[in-house]
Amino acid sequence: MAIRKLPETFDQHLGSVIDGLAKARGGRPWLASLTDWSEGTVERRVTGRTEFTVKELEIVAAALGSSPATIVSHALRNYANSTEQDGVAKLLREEGPMSAAPVSLTEHRTRKKPSEMTEDELDAFKGEQAANTDPELGRDEPEAP
Repeated sequence: MAIRKLPETFDQHLGSVIDGLAKARGGRPWLASLTDWSEGTVERRVTGRTEFTVKELEIVAAALGSSPATIVSHALRNYANSTEQDGVAKLLREEGPMSAAPVSLTEHRTRKKPSEMTEDELDAFKGEQAANTDPELGRDEPEAP
C-alpha cells in the first residue's frame, strides 16, 4: 500500500478537506457526478495539483450540505496547523505576491478625466493605459504610394 503524502500547499489542504467530506457520499466518483468533470479532473483537484474555482467550490459545498466559507476555514486551519487567521497569514506569506487592491469607487469618482489633466499628468497617465502604448498613436498615418 502506498504511503499517503501529507498536504503541504493550501490547494492540497483544500482538496484534502473536500475529499474527506465526500468519502461518506461516495468519494471521488460522487464528486465527478456533481459536474461534467472526469475522474481525472477530480483527482487533480483533490490532490491540489489544480485549484478549485470559486464556482466549483460553491457546487461542492452545496452538495456536501456545507458552505464554501466553512470548507475554506477548515482548510486554512489545517494549512497553518493553527487558527484560520494564522492560515490566512501563512497563505499570504508563502503563496506569492498579492495584486494591488482594487481602486475604490470613491477614488474612481474623484479621479481626473483626461480632459482635465495637464500635459505632464497626461504623459504619466499614458504609461498606465494599454491603449496609449501604440507607437503610431498621435502621429499622422503615412500617405499611400
